[in-house]
Amino acid sequence: LSLPGGLYFDKTHMWAFMEKEGSLRVGVDDFLQHVTGSFSRVILKTNGQKIKKNEHLITLIRDGKQIDLYSPVSGTIVESNQSISKSPELINTSPYNDGWLYIIEPTNWLREIGFMHMAGKHVEWLKSELERLKDFLASRLQTGNNTAHELVLQEGGMLRDHVLEDLDPEIWEDFQKCFIDRPI
Repeated sequence: LSLPGGLYFDKTHMWAFMEKEGSLRVGVDDFLQHVTGSFSRVILKTNGQKIKKNEHLITLIRDGKQIDLYSPVSGTIVESNQSISKSPELINTSPYNDGWLYIIEPTNWLREIGFMHMAGKHVEWLKSELERLKDFLASRLQTGNNTAHELVLQEGGMLRDHVLEDLDPEIWEDFQKCFIDRPI
């Protein structure tokens, strides 16, 4: 997983970067795109909309399956990245550069930054997320299914990249509930 320095990471699998003028650039962390695979469509909010921390911010869609993500900060959307509307795969190929989602003018940054981590602490949290993901997949997939062994227990328990991409919508819904919607 790629975790550049200077970014603040949230347990919503989102990141924020403070621009020089005080606005925040916000995007999806590398973990999520490695789990889901490339997105085929995104549903963005419009410029000027006010949002609150933990409020629905974007819907990411892959072949009819979707993940809803929540804002790591409160504020007003100043700019949405229209490039990802045309090329949603930018979220996967360049999550911290070309694949950013929004520029947000924050309203409560000093308080909300306390709920976020920098890269070092986020790495530790992601390690626990990877273990939870292995357990999640093992419990959701039938043990007699060969696909389960390919996904989870190959070569000492390593997960393959884009592990959710070919799984049923029900698994995506369960992933949403267990990894995105869970209490923070």
